[in-house]
Amino acid sequence: MIRKSLQSKLIISYLAVALLTVLVVSLVLRQTSGQQFYNLVAEQQAALLKEEAVYYYEQTGSWDGFQESFSPHPGDLPPDYLNKATPDSNSTVQEGKPPFPSGFNRQIRGKHGLVDSHYRAIIPFMDYAVGETVPAALLKNLIPVDVGGVTVAWIIPDANPQTNLSAEEKVFLSRTNQAILVAALAGVIGAVLMGIVLARNFLKPVRSLIGASRQMAAGDLEQQVPVHSQDELGQLSQTFNQMSADLASADRQRKQMTADITHDLSTPLQVIAGYMEMLEDEEITLTPQRVQTIMNEVELLRRLVGDLSLLTTADAKELQMQLEPIAPGALLGQICQTYVEIAQRAEKEIRCEAAENLPRITVDEGRTAQVLRNLVDNALRHTPAGGRVTLLAAVAQGKVEIRVSDTGSGIHPDDLPYVFDRFYRADPSRSSQTGKMGLGLAIARALVQAQGGTIYVESPGRGQGTTFVLRFEPARDAPRSAE
Repeated sequence: MIRKSLQSKLIISYLAVALLTVLVVSLVLRQTSGQQFYNLVAEQQAALLKEEAVYYYEQTGSWDGFQESFSPHPGDLPPDYLNKATPDSNSTVQEGKPPFPSGFNRQIRGKHGLVDSHYRAIIPFMDYAVGETVPAALLKNLIPVDVGGVTVAWIIPDANPQTNLSAEEKVFLSRTNQAILVAALAGVIGAVLMGIVLARNFLKPVRSLIGASRQMAAGDLEQQVPVHSQDELGQLSQTFNQMSADLASADRQRKQMTADITHDLSTPLQVIAGYMEMLEDEEITLTPQRVQTIMNEVELLRRLVGDLSLLTTADAKELQMQLEPIAPGALLGQICQTYVEIAQRAEKEIRCEAAENLPRITVDEGRTAQVLRNLVDNALRHTPAGGRVTLLAAVAQGKVEIRVSDTGSGIHPDDLPYVFDRFYRADPSRSSQTGKMGLGLAIARALVQAQGGTIYVESPGRGQGTTFVLRFEPARDAPRSAE
């Protein structure tokens, strides 16, 4: 019902817009076309009046008698009018040369005025008789009547050309109005059909999203809908696909994390439970060595629970940080001092290098040291005897960069995007017996990000070493450290 309702609303919206557009256009066309047609008829009548006035003046040389010659219909003229001459030789029509040839005189429709060069009425105009001067206020849009290059009169166009139309003109105007009505109806029908087509095409991706959403609600999180465009609906489909992929990935990670936690918790618990059962059955006696074994397993449990608690706090953005400006070189020196003897016993080398006049960074010294110890510990563990671990601090692209590099086993390119995921182990052979649960790098990333920094990993591949890079903004208004 929701889909049909939305489709109906879209069709009604298209129809309403089409109706409004067609109505406005039809009214404007009807009004303007009718008025323009009247104006055209008036212009034609003014042209006829000008033609007769020019002919009359060319034949007589004056406007005397124009009213009598112009006004009557040809059928109302006396039989000898066309051959009649006046006594005045200046305004006389020469015999054999009538003012208007037979059939030339036509009925002029409309209320046009005709005034001479002194603006005196030649034919009655409004309330002004022949010979009266027409006021300048009425002399608008005048049409000149030229004879021999001299303007001998002016035509005053009808200001309101609502003249009676002939039968042919009425038929033409009626057909024009009918054509406008047919076009309006065709526009409305076309709008309805177009609305149906557009509504269906518009709702096609919406239907796909609805179906995929229902599948997700039923528990099938990995849903993808086709993307047919780059508009807002296309962007919505792309966002939905990304959301679905992220949810599916998060669900897989959650299941994997649950399995990993179960495994990592169960292993030390099984060891402790086994010892306790044997002690209870008096199969063994409690010795310092066995107590140490049990304590080691308890320590593994404590560390795992502590790491999970730290990650949960970081996810909730509730980590307590004591941020203060510190010297990066001094921090690296402390870490190297801590691990130099450990590295020597393992026949490995550890180096610390810091550029001169490094700016300070605003971080929590304890949390940052925790991250570096974790990275150095991983580097030493995966570097063979004779290898080297290097800690480097320098400025790169306006930020302070701390790099922890080793010449150890390296990381395969396929594993690089996942090394910071919780419980992810690039080396499947690693197990909880090593004391590492796959949370160290996830904790390192959470701690660095909580301090406003970034962390990423680089590795050319297996057996080619690994470099972890931490980047922090320089402390504002803090003096450069002298290391």
